[in-house]
Amino acid sequence: MGSIRPLQDFSEALLDKYAEERDKRLKHSGQKQYVNFRSQGLQDLDKDPWVDYSDPRVNDPPLKDGTNIKYLITGAGINGIVFGGRLIEAGISSKDVVCVDVAGGFGGTWYGDPVHFWPRAITYKCDRYYNRYPGVMCDVEGYCYIPFLEETGYQPRHKYSYGHEIRRQIERSADHFGIRGQFCTSIDSQIWDEGKKLWVVTMTRTVGDPSISTTFTVYAEFIMMSSAPFILPKMPDLPGFEDLHRKKHVFHSARWDYEYTGGTQEKPNLEKLRGKRVAIIGTGATAIQIVPELAKWADQVYVVQRTATHVGPRNQAETDPEYWAKMTSEKGWQKKRRLAFDAYVSNSKGYGPDLVNDGWTATPAGSGFLGSKSKLVALNEVEEHIKDLYTLDLPRTESLRKHVDKIVKDKHTAEKLKAWYGSWCKRPSFHDEYLQTFNKPNVTLIDTDGKGLDRYTENGIQYNGIEYEIDALILATGFTVDPDLDPSEKSRVVIKGREGLTMKEYWHSPDAGSFLGVTMPGFPNLFGFFRGGSASWNHTSSMDNEATLVASIVTKAQKQVGGQGQRFVIEPLKEAEHEYGLEVAKRAAWFAAMSSCTPGYFNGEGMATLESKEPKTQEQRLQQGKKANWGGGPVDYREMVEDYAANKNPQGFTIEVVSAQA
Repeated sequence: MGSIRPLQDFSEALLDKYAEERDKRLKHSGQKQYVNFRSQGLQDLDKDPWVDYSDPRVNDPPLKDGTNIKYLITGAGINGIVFGGRLIEAGISSKDVVCVDVAGGFGGTWYGDPVHFWPRAITYKCDRYYNRYPGVMCDVEGYCYIPFLEETGYQPRHKYSYGHEIRRQIERSADHFGIRGQFCTSIDSQIWDEGKKLWVVTMTRTVGDPSISTTFTVYAEFIMMSSAPFILPKMPDLPGFEDLHRKKHVFHSARWDYEYTGGTQEKPNLEKLRGKRVAIIGTGATAIQIVPELAKWADQVYVVQRTATHVGPRNQAETDPEYWAKMTSEKGWQKKRRLAFDAYVSNSKGYGPDLVNDGWTATPAGSGFLGSKSKLVALNEVEEHIKDLYTLDLPRTESLRKHVDKIVKDKHTAEKLKAWYGSWCKRPSFHDEYLQTFNKPNVTLIDTDGKGLDRYTENGIQYNGIEYEIDALILATGFTVDPDLDPSEKSRVVIKGREGLTMKEYWHSPDAGSFLGVTMPGFPNLFGFFRGGSASWNHTSSMDNEATLVASIVTKAQKQVGGQGQRFVIEPLKEAEHEYGLEVAKRAAWFAAMSSCTPGYFNGEGMATLESKEPKTQEQRLQQGKKANWGGGPVDYREMVEDYAANKNPQGFTIEVVSAQA
């Protein structure tokens, strides 16, 4: 079936078109159709960015062998800084907080500012990947996304902030709160010591040559896990890669090679691509930012597409000082703005005007992925619920397909760039140059109609029997996001709680969930961003809600046992986890719309669709539902945890005072 006529109302024709596009892409191999960079033969694609080893934050770390630290945060990106900032804001001393990260500084995924890369430095390998590719920016409004703007008084330069500015604000936030960082350090294991009532944490610090890494042990009262979900780059598992890799230059967008392309993150003048033929695999959010930059310099750019992305205009603009002054004049402005954003993207009514007013807030059906407080969905209402989402989504998706027709001159190319699935299926994208790039004579779209490439060759890539000769291949193919992996597997850290219970054993047990999305029984004094929490397109908003909750829990527990000098152990009751899991499961049917989607990381590369067709008992549905996110969406979750935090003492926990002899 080709393109269908514009639709004014939801119809079976639209649903048939969406189903056709989904079914042609479904593969029972799921995640196995990809290989990640831990795989044999791909390790050299995993070379880390340059680190400035002269930075005192690198060569004078706060943790040594035998150090005792109260709050150890695993990660120094936005998640870690938000965790640390909210703890300190709640009354924890900054000297008791340390963020540990394999990178050479604060920033997390945004660490890739070129001012930190020195050509004579030594590389080392790690599981950290950076947004430092040309054109990188956050696709969510910076006034909402960037942490602690109100606390630091910083004014972003643009409505949508570029990568280097985000990293600098993360550093500014760390300085503001006095958060220390332990850099160039990976965590190997976290083992609970019942006798000491401490986490025994083994770490490896690598500064320079990996052969002289130093392994040491520290003792932490609390661990705050803040690792990001995007850990391992992946690429299509196709024949011929060794031949291609031997003769051509290949790199992943998460390891951008400016030595090959020329330019820097701040000045992406990719002069070394002149005279070269470049292919980029992927048309997701990252590729959409990269492709316009490649087209400015390379002689030929091949854009390989499996599935088109909904792309709307970004309408980038510099921050107007008068507008900024008015917007920030009221205390709590950033929290209020985030709430408005979350309300509109989750189709939650009654939260005032659309303060952000952009493409995100004009896409209420994105709530199919995020959840919504608009209603509870019963199992016998799933089909009607999905149709309601499509009806809600139709004006937005039709306008985006018309936008493609308006911008892209070649009608055949325009048809291939139109997305046919609901707005909740893949992360929508926004850009002011991407679609326009396909009007350039040096840009060719290779649309694979959902199948992907045939193979790699020693000269380039092949699709439908046609070989495309290239000089370089860029993999904008995303990351392994496997919902079946537990936090320890994702981060390659051995985690053992009480009585030697491993995180993996707990995570995969039939009845396991979380309490409030931030903690689990069997793992005392350990908090993180776990299932049962909430999602938003504005990742910082979700993390801030949960970090604020955790800070409230531990500081109230501290007061309950007698104040800062008294050690304690806090752990959720199994009954509390179970009851919370029932509330999560009650809302889980909201996410049934994911089964209608084309494959992607939101639905386990289509496995959610295939599994939805398998018969399940009521008990199996309950167990599966308890492992979902909060189906009420980000606003409902925020209100729920704020109500919980209003209690004088933490409810649903056992709190044990630690004696001085422990």
